[in-house]
Amino acid sequence: MRRDSDVFKNIQQSLDGLKGQLHFLETSVPVEKQMEYFRYSENVRNNSLLTSVEEQINVLHTPESSPKELKYALAYLAVSGDIKAYRTLESYNKEHSDDWAVMSLLQAKITLESELSDEKQIFISTGLGGRADKLRFSAFFKSNCLRPFSNYQRELIEKEMSYYIEQYNGEVEEMKIEENYFTILFLLNLNANIKVIFEDAVNECNQYGSFIDNGFIITNVKAFSEEDIRKELHK
Repeated sequence: MRRDSDVFKNIQQSLDGLKGQLHFLETSVPVEKQMEYFRYSENVRNNSLLTSVEEQINVLHTPESSPKELKYALAYLAVSGDIKAYRTLESYNKEHSDDWAVMSLLQAKITLESELSDEKQIFISTGLGGRADKLRFSAFFKSNCLRPFSNYQRELIEKEMSYYIEQYNGEVEEMKIEENYFTILFLLNLNANIKVIFEDAVNECNQYGSFIDNGFIITNVKAFSEEDIRKELHK
């Protein structure tokens, strides 16, 4: 099994004993874009122009506003700690759910909750995001010797993989079973042992013919692309 920088284990260790409200992105936003947003918003917080929440709300409502003006308005409203600004960002996201808008709404929520509550606000950044107390992951498995899966094996994969993920309060969002490989997009609680879950699932399936390769990949950076899959299949 391989995971990008063993991120899941590092997060578990970092949060061990740390109390606070966890925040995840509900949607997938590249980590580089997340970092770009937070660097920009921090600059806005420390060097805000002579403006107001009302003026920046008007920028969002003005069709002629430039991309640069919209970018600033979203970040300004997000760090303002103003409830009206938060509601405006909620409405804006319903029609303009680009990465920058999504990040601004999340930061607005964290900023408000930080001001209204004594509880520490903790944001966990991953490329695939998450929901509630669960992180989203993408997993890749291939067949032994790249042999095509039979119909029975496909049914077994779908049944057992779903069962083991759900046993740990996880959620399967998408499972694609192709000729000689399959991918799973799923949500999993932070305290779950992700390695054990999939080792047990693979072992259970392999009792019926040892048809899944024991080496598999799990990442929370991005979903597997066709190019990623081709590379793995030809290793």
